[in-house]
Amino acid sequence: MTAGVAGDEGETPYSALGERAKLLRHVAMVTHCVPDLDAVVAAWRQYLGFGVLATGTIGDEQAATWDAPGAAGARFALLGPASGQDSWIRFIETADPGGYGPPMTCGWNATELLVQDVDALARSFRGSPFTVLGGPGDLYPRPRAPRAMQVRGPSGELVYFTRLYPGGSRYGLKPARSPVDRTFIVTVGGRSSDAMHDYYGGTLGLRVMDRMPFINTILAHGCGVPPGTVFPTSVARIPGRSFLVEMDEYPPMVADRPRRPGHLPPGMAMVSFHVERLDAIPVPLRAAAKTCAAPGYGGRRTGVITGAAGEWLELIETGTKRDG
Repeated sequence: MTAGVAGDEGETPYSALGERAKLLRHVAMVTHCVPDLDAVVAAWRQYLGFGVLATGTIGDEQAATWDAPGAAGARFALLGPASGQDSWIRFIETADPGGYGPPMTCGWNATELLVQDVDALARSFRGSPFTVLGGPGDLYPRPRAPRAMQVRGPSGELVYFTRLYPGGSRYGLKPARSPVDRTFIVTVGGRSSDAMHDYYGGTLGLRVMDRMPFINTILAHGCGVPPGTVFPTSVARIPGRSFLVEMDEYPPMVADRPRRPGHLPPGMAMVSFHVERLDAIPVPLRAAAKTCAAPGYGGRRTGVITGAAGEWLELIETGTKRDG
């Protein structure tokens, strides 16, 4: 079950967080560190229909902005869905194995994509580098329920694929425009849902749904706990009715993600968000903000902050409100 979509059930009221500026505006990129760039790009092109928008190597200045000088010179590929929507996946080739679990670690852990036919996609994965972990199945026993499956990609990346019907989302989320479309939920896991609520709701000003209990057998396996373990789960809404941040509370024994000094976190390393002004962010940047000419940035200023679970958020300054 993908709890970000499960929030559409709408049985729990939103937390009273007051009126605050909603600082995150759009999910521009999700970055995954992988050991074999060519293999993962080939698989995403063949089986998901993603196109390669740009390739190259990470520059010294960009790596310095991330406070990850060890990433300089690493090969990358920027991929986009066939729909042409401007929310992309970036793969960076690193020497770090895994990062997704088991065992699970705190930080970004899953990328959820919109699809038009989740059952057909599951059939297409037979004999592919993609392994179906759960589903496909309806998330609730009701008409027009979202239908989803959970998959491990060729480099271990945890990817959820979800079909939404037109008008079937309480949040007003729109269905896929291509067989496999853009990211619409990014999932972070940490040991304290209170801390994640305070960060995304109080510090970054997003509207946060109260916790709901979910049984997630995939997370349970990854965390090394019984399959019936209940995970308190909530979502934060990004203005514009296009994106959600899912927050999963992990058992207390789940460790922080190990990271080599000066390098990006392994696995799902970073999520890039548009913001109106970097100066409005009440969280210190990992390193000084700089203008970035790399693909996907449009010459805008960018900087990185660290979330409550150790997750990295890259912020790209747009100068204007994008949505909502």
